[in-house]
Amino acid sequence: MDQNLAQGANQSLEQTHILSPQHLQALKALQAPVMELSGSFADVLAENPLITTADDESDYEEENPAQDDLPVQDDAPVESFDENRLDYDEELARILEGDDDWASVRPETGGDAPDSEAEKRREYMFNSVAQETSLQDALMEQLNTEDCAPEVRRAAEEVIGNIDDDGFFRSVPAEIAQAVPCMLETAEAALRLVQTFDPPGIGAGSLPECLLIQLERAGKKTDRMTEFVTRHLDDLEHNRLPKIAKDMGVTVQDVKDMADELRRTCDPRPAASIAQSRTEYCPVEVTVERSGDEYTVRPNRENEPRFLIPNRYMKMLDDPLTDQETRDYILKNLKSLMEIRKALADRESTIVRIARIIADQQHDFFEKGPEHLRPMTMRDVADRLGVHETTVSRAIANKYMATPAGTFKFRDFFTGGYQNTDGEDVSSSAVKEYIREAVQNENPAHPLSDQKIAEDLKKKGLDVARRTVAKYREELGIPSSQGRKQYT
Repeated sequence: MDQNLAQGANQSLEQTHILSPQHLQALKALQAPVMELSGSFADVLAENPLITTADDESDYEEENPAQDDLPVQDDAPVESFDENRLDYDEELARILEGDDDWASVRPETGGDAPDSEAEKRREYMFNSVAQETSLQDALMEQLNTEDCAPEVRRAAEEVIGNIDDDGFFRSVPAEIAQAVPCMLETAEAALRLVQTFDPPGIGAGSLPECLLIQLERAGKKTDRMTEFVTRHLDDLEHNRLPKIAKDMGVTVQDVKDMADELRRTCDPRPAASIAQSRTEYCPVEVTVERSGDEYTVRPNRENEPRFLIPNRYMKMLDDPLTDQETRDYILKNLKSLMEIRKALADRESTIVRIARIIADQQHDFFEKGPEHLRPMTMRDVADRLGVHETTVSRAIANKYMATPAGTFKFRDFFTGGYQNTDGEDVSSSAVKEYIREAVQNENPAHPLSDQKIAEDLKKKGLDVARRTVAKYREELGIPSSQGRKQYT
């Protein structure tokens, strides 16, 4: 008895909140960028084959086998479902019984015919994105011009497959020999062959090897440059020019000349320009526009997917000859369509509301520049919207807005801040902008230390610690004062 009492004393009730599949789907859609929205509903579409998107209407008509299970009365075009039907369709009301929040669904979400001008702009955008040749394609084209043994060619193809976007060979000949398979000597010959391709330095296994290959191709490889590259790159990175001069028995000016020669002749990431040349399109979710003294927010629906049900199935609901099983099947798909549309409507509403808060908060940023960005946190926005902070985090993930000052990530506007001696809020981005400007205007022979920058900020009324200055400087990609010092 005592044991049972002890066990009972350790038991406790715990209340947990289990999200419904609809809520989970809505959160998934909220987090997805607009170009990935269709994919976020892939599971729903797989379970409800009557639902399709505007972009795949033709494929759906021809390829979806689920249509064979239902009597097809005609080949009417795909049309959007009219939500007003909810007011008088008793069977649909029956299957949706208990769902009391459909009135909030925006009827036009995904249901309007696409605006012709918007479609033209979208088509032009996709057509204008150049199909760039990848690094591997460029290397394969050069390999195809080489007269080499078949086994070397196969090994060279394997080598090319192991070159990263910067142009470095991320394997070893022994692994190439095992993968092909071939003799180790064949793999080594294939690697040497690829290293003769353009851009110079391609296929190197390390930075010194990459630079030496480029120097040799340019006819600038000397014993002194070889020693400089193989022994002193770390000292050069940390701007320890006097130490290099002492070790090599040359003057500081000689070291500066060698460093300049290296910068003119070599690229430490020889293939980066090829890998990064592909155009990335970042569609905006909203557009912020100036309207008098205020800023308005307009949702951008050009890239939003439109989910539809073919009109012929809607007509089947009105046909008294349609059996009840088929009728329920169509109504089930209609319910899923409504859930998708509600998720899209809620997604747009949340994103637009966040954008409006940003527009209200950042007038000075839009008009005067980044140094006037006001501090704002996700918690601040969540409190104003009456939602959880994670909802704001999901809503702004990988999303962009067009503003009078340019196109920015939503996340760019969320930053901590400081309060100056005048009681004004100053964002951490504004502090970073000051650090950037201070470094740009410093005397290169006597660069500003982190402590000196912190002291200058304090004179401006901003109490920023030295370690914070160092952190912001590193985030800006600015070297330390030692790394910025220029020797005369």
